[in-house]
Amino acid sequence: MNEVTQDFLDGLRRMPTETEWLEFKRAEHSFSFDQLAQYVSALANEANLYRREEGWLVMGIDNKIDPVSGLRPATGTQFAQSMEEVNRVKESIAAQTSPPTVLEAPYILHVTKADGSPARVLLWRVPAAPRGVPVACKGHYWGRAGEKLGALPLHKLDALRAQSALHDWSATVVTQDWALLSAQAIARARELYARRYGAKPDIVAQMHLQTDAEFLHTLRLAVSGGLTRAALVLLGKQQASTLLGGPTPRISWQLVDHRDDYVTHQHFDLPLVLAIDALIARIRIIEVNVLPPRQVAPLNVPNYDDWVIREALHNCVAHQDYTQGGRILITEGPDTLRFFNYGEFLPGSVEKVLRALQPEQRYRNACLANAMVELDLMETMNRGVKGMFRKQRERFFPLPDYAIDGHPASVTVTIHGRTLDERYVSALMTHTDLSLAEAVLLDQIQKGRQPPAGQLQHLRGKGLVEGRGQKVRISAAVAIATGTEVAYVNQKGPVAQDYKDAVCRLLAMAPQPRAKIDELLLPKLSLWIASATERKKYIKELLSDMARQGAIRNIGRPTRGALWALDAPMSTKETQ
Repeated sequence: MNEVTQDFLDGLRRMPTETEWLEFKRAEHSFSFDQLAQYVSALANEANLYRREEGWLVMGIDNKIDPVSGLRPATGTQFAQSMEEVNRVKESIAAQTSPPTVLEAPYILHVTKADGSPARVLLWRVPAAPRGVPVACKGHYWGRAGEKLGALPLHKLDALRAQSALHDWSATVVTQDWALLSAQAIARARELYARRYGAKPDIVAQMHLQTDAEFLHTLRLAVSGGLTRAALVLLGKQQASTLLGGPTPRISWQLVDHRDDYVTHQHFDLPLVLAIDALIARIRIIEVNVLPPRQVAPLNVPNYDDWVIREALHNCVAHQDYTQGGRILITEGPDTLRFFNYGEFLPGSVEKVLRALQPEQRYRNACLANAMVELDLMETMNRGVKGMFRKQRERFFPLPDYAIDGHPASVTVTIHGRTLDERYVSALMTHTDLSLAEAVLLDQIQKGRQPPAGQLQHLRGKGLVEGRGQKVRISAAVAIATGTEVAYVNQKGPVAQDYKDAVCRLLAMAPQPRAKIDELLLPKLSLWIASATERKKYIKELLSDMARQGAIRNIGRPTRGALWALDAPMSTKETQ
């Protein structure tokens, strides 16, 4: 999602016209809740069709561009000034839309009018309609033709609905041969069902009185005496796979070494409700140490959290695109677990999942997924994804990595089994008020990824990071508070003056060739510059700078024949 700043608003104000996903309203004093709900329906549907994560309704801005400034003028709005009124707006929109659209509180920016007075501007973020599910307002689907609000055209409505899988592969009834079911798998399913409803003994008691057929009909794995594909995937014997079409649904586990070279493997076939437990038993769970700031006794924690492992694996089983005939693959490395399954990541992005106020409303295999929910194997879609991030954060471990690109479509989730950066651990331990979004940003920094500059503002405001560009790092204040001063100094990088002083001390003994200077500085620079080529480039630029300042001069031949001599004492002033 875009960072909502003055620059972002100005970018919208500069657009030559409103679009299907962008609407400006003056709304100087008030705005109709009913009309607002219609715009929410239209902007949500159009944002989906334009493959955007959201549409925007901006209040307090005139739609006519000022030819002098090139911006739409700010008029200001008095709408929704209190949280009580904001909540009434949200309740009204959720009540009028289907599926219910839960708006966030609007972003509030204060900009300057043409006369210099302040103007209050509201930016309402309207989430895109779920894939395959157009958003209606009081039973009517709204859309936009350019800047105009109106009924959603039939072709757009068809396009939205076509995004949904018209046929749930897992819900198809394929046999009435109950002998294809595993008695052991059904017993395990009953245990899981009893665990889910442990707080409701009447439901558990009723389940114990049911026959196997009645139990499977309760789970909707059986319909009118017939067994669905979902029933065979979860509870079927291995020979039942012939009724599923294509290759056998299978979970494969492989072990690789630190070079990612194959070591060994094992396949786990139907029934998958038993395969899940058998596979998890193969994963090596060991204790690792996490050292709290300024403590001498480490915390001993397992390298992988059982709930996180199961959630990732259950998601693979529930959301695998079985029509592609591939297998679910779990790859265990020395410090990571990778979970791979075929199929598009339906929410579109992990960022959307983490900030969502409500879960994704569709499953790829609805029949299979709903049964897994009943068996306490997974939560409703995407709440578990957010839970995985929270669990890893609570353990001070790196957050999960998602790769959702590929052809055919697939999802890969990597879970880390060790800490990567002690400063990240320290920041989480000492700043327990960090939001999940802020923890995600810190996680990106520790993994060497550069978040958008605008998203770092909150971390800077809390004194968590400093530096610019590719040198964003944990701040000195955090390093001192967490006892990682040495790590901070090492990460911050070299102070050029220190290295210039070292060169001067060397040349004070006698003129030296470049090789001798490299011998002096390369080991020192290796602490923070990994590439030997980059270290030598740094030394070359350092010597050039010293020569320009008149501190040293070349008394030998150019380039490789250079012989550097001290020309004048260096200033003690630090330069970088």
